[in-house]
Amino acid sequence: MAITSLLDIDLRSLIEGIERACGIVLPRKIVEAYLDPDAGVLHIRFSEPKRVESGEPLPLKELVTLFRDEDTNEITAIEILKPEELLKELNL
Repeated sequence: MAITSLLDIDLRSLIEGIERACGIVLPRKIVEAYLDPDAGVLHIRFSEPKRVESGEPLPLKELVTLFRDEDTNEITAIEILKPEELLKELNL
């Protein structure tokens, strides 16, 4: 299925699938979601960092980067390259 709109994605199921696959707990409040279908990027923001955030890849086949506030270690966002492929990987 080609993802051309955020309406094509069940964000709750996607977040829960990432949690199950990686053994992490992600925030449940989304303040911003951005999809660039041409670039194949989905960015989900949970909160704004107080100062600076840093990213780390999650242990998935598809590239998913988890961003944390460097001061509080709070999860602030995730960025997914090739969200269509991640949905397949997570059987969603």
